Amino acid sequence: MLNGDDKTKLIYYTPDNVNGLLKTMNACKSYRLCFDDLNSVDILDKSTLNTPLTKAIYPGYISELSALKRSERFFEIGPELRINELLKKGATVLPPILIRALTECGTPNVRNILTIGGLICAPKIRNSVFAALSILNAKVEIVSYTTANLRFLVPIQQLFKEETLTLLPGEMILKIRIPYEEYDVDYYNEIHDKGTVITFVGTASTFKSSISICKFAIGNWGDEIIRETEIESGLVEQKLPIPEKIIDGWTEKFTGLFTEKYTFFSPYVQKALTNMFTEFLSRL
Repeated sequence: MLNGDDKTKLIYYTPDNVNGLLKTMNACKSYRLCFDDLNSVDILDKSTLNTPLTKAIYPGYISELSALKRSERFFEIGPELRINELLKKGATVLPPILIRALTECGTPNVRNILTIGGLICAPKIRNSVFAALSILNAKVEIVSYTTANLRFLVPIQQLFKEETLTLLPGEMILKIRIPYEEYDVDYYNEIHDKGTVITFVGTASTFKSSISICKFAIGNWGDEIIRETEIESGLVEQKLPIPEKIIDGWTEKFTGLFTEKYTFFSPYVQKALTNMFTEFLSRL
């Protein structure tokens, strides 16, 4: 038994396979899912909302959850894979924009502890990696013991709703799936403002001197990932290099978002993000 808080001690369960994990989740009903020393998620059954948690589950001994696999079409990342180990195993295969985001998520000591599953389920520190996974069209495979061990895929941006993790009691992330695709341009930058980290990530592909794919996202610490698909789709088929006048036009449209939708950004952040967007377009 290990301390859970001042009044309650947690009993830890350590299953060594996915079936054992699902059986344990089913038996516990309400529990703390412990990814690592830094992050955990409380899964609460409605029938036990007023009862202190007494049980915790640590899935770190399940090899399937700590694997990095690559097929012809996808990368698959187990949620219990620690960030530094993921960077080591994926140095030559993972998309560069994801490697950069993972590198920026903490110091080497933190990355030695932090897992990718713990990271993407943590509202306050997920933004840079979450933004990168979003533009890479990543999905999470979730298994649910409440529906006969049903496995299903959801886009990673649906993992949170209004800053709240959407995993239900009985659900567990089995893997993160990223479509395999090569990009010609990767862009990563971030800004610090009043203790908050805001990240701008972008990626693009070209074909016959035109933009074939263009995606970008803004990760705002603790908030939803910002995507502007109208601007992204508008840039597709744009001839390269982009004339300065056209860049100015798209920059003006991007700047308008801060008065129309994203008024919570300070003038300092608005200017910085606008400069990042312009720099991203200039690199295409």
